[in-house]
Amino acid sequence: MSFAAVVMRRVVYRLMIVQVILTFIVALGYLAFQNINGFLAALFGGSITLSGTALMAWRISRAGEAAPTEKQQGYIEIYIGAIQKFVLTLVLMAFGMGYLQLNPLAILVGFAVTQLSFIANKVDTSPTAS
Repeated sequence: MSFAAVVMRRVVYRLMIVQVILTFIVALGYLAFQNINGFLAALFGGSITLSGTALMAWRISRAGEAAPTEKQQGYIEIYIGAIQKFVLTLVLMAFGMGYLQLNPLAILVGFAVTQLSFIANKVDTSPTAS
């Protein structure tokens, strides 16, 4: 396994742990100050971010598997992943707010707070990190 793949796994693993923690913090806040519906909606909003992160991690790993001579294929994988993540987010938001009738504000807050984890994710990328 290449060093880049090891670093990517490390980053995604840490990012998803932070996103799960933030999702539960927001959901528990809704449970404490509102009701179970807010709790479920915040969990749903956080899960939208988690599913997008998993999708992009998979696409980036596929891009990394492309042969060095097929650099263009790696770029295409990343662009396709970005488009899929955007569409997935829209579809899940519409599903949660429309079909499931969850609290729209709680979905958006859960989603937004977990999106902040991308800013706060700091992982050691040195070759000696474990």
